[in-house]
Amino acid sequence: MKYVIIVAMMSLGLVFPRVVMSQGEQPADTEELEDRLSAVEDEIAQLAEDQYSLEQQLEDAIDLTLYVTLEYENFRQTDSAFDARNVELLVNANLGSWIRAGAEIEFERTAKTSGSSNRTGEVEVEQGWLEFVISEALRPRFGVVLVPFGRFNTEHFDSTRDLTDRPVMMRRVIPVTWSEAGIGFTGHKHINKSSVGFDYTVYLINGLTNDLTDTSPRNARGGFGKDNNNNKAFVGRLNANFTTDLQFAVSGYRGKLDSDGENAITGLGADLRYSRKGIEFLGEFARFDLDDGFQADGLTTTPDAYSGYFLQTNYHFWPKFLNDTFMGSRFSSPTMTASLRYGSASIGDDGDIGTGDNEEERWTIGVNYRPSESVVFKMEYQFNDTVNEPLERGNSDGFIMSISGAF
Repeated sequence: MKYVIIVAMMSLGLVFPRVVMSQGEQPADTEELEDRLSAVEDEIAQLAEDQYSLEQQLEDAIDLTLYVTLEYENFRQTDSAFDARNVELLVNANLGSWIRAGAEIEFERTAKTSGSSNRTGEVEVEQGWLEFVISEALRPRFGVVLVPFGRFNTEHFDSTRDLTDRPVMMRRVIPVTWSEAGIGFTGHKHINKSSVGFDYTVYLINGLTNDLTDTSPRNARGGFGKDNNNNKAFVGRLNANFTTDLQFAVSGYRGKLDSDGENAITGLGADLRYSRKGIEFLGEFARFDLDDGFQADGLTTTPDAYSGYFLQTNYHFWPKFLNDTFMGSRFSSPTMTASLRYGSASIGDDGDIGTGDNEEERWTIGVNYRPSESVVFKMEYQFNDTVNEPLERGNSDGFIMSISGAF
């Protein structure tokens, strides 16, 4: 709007001096003055129309989503606490008919106090990419991308999940959230005259480093600006949509770990999603194997493998007796979900404490309430059991509650 006012003032400035009388000058013709004023008004109207058109184009092209999460935990042997875990900003843009862009910025526990150790946080770019749409089946993409290893890493958003805590294999086997700098292709292809379609994503990325531990590969996630060797890792996922209710995918990873580029890590994964009449089944498996003889920093004996899986059942329902309560009467399509999940993770013997693999398994039972699709209140209880070194919760059972919303 300020540009409209400036242009109007400039235009009027060109008109008014001509109608100001100097000594011996006659007043301008009234009809001529009215024509000039009419021309200025038309110019202002056109400028306002152009500005509205530009604003409308930007509004149509860019989609902004913000989601926030607050959690509460109460586990045995630990103090209960509220956790303002993260605020995330997601940006999707269609820059014309053949260019797309996406970004995800995470503000995790961002409150900081000088000299205090209990209010720390970080701002992290989880996605930031540009994509060229040659066709829906072939879309080159480059930038910071979510690594397409398994479904969970690419669909990890709190507001879309039915349970608060991630499966134990996430972070301990697949280092979710796993982002890398790289370049690759993604696309979708539908098989003619059938309900089957395929989605694929493949990338060359910097890849995992040798900064492995005996409880997680999270510290080995590659940097955005450097690689610890002169080799790039390959990762990809192929997802088959047999029907709208059934999807099955396989994932693969291969890359060098150490600075000499002599030892590699190989990953294989599979995931499944099936939904039918309010019942949903989810499952995911992953395993990473290291080359024999590889030595990671700080470990006596490097684990030979990281592996894990989870199975989860969700039942979506809505009790009719809640229709006339505040939980149902104010919303168009509220729903509730009951969830049951079993998951485990195993890391090969590293030789530092005792013998045998480090293992942890977890049962989770939970229920949630969604007044709308983008807002969810969750409650769940975990039963955890550990063999040898604890990977995440150890043998501590506990209660978790969270509130998450996307806007």
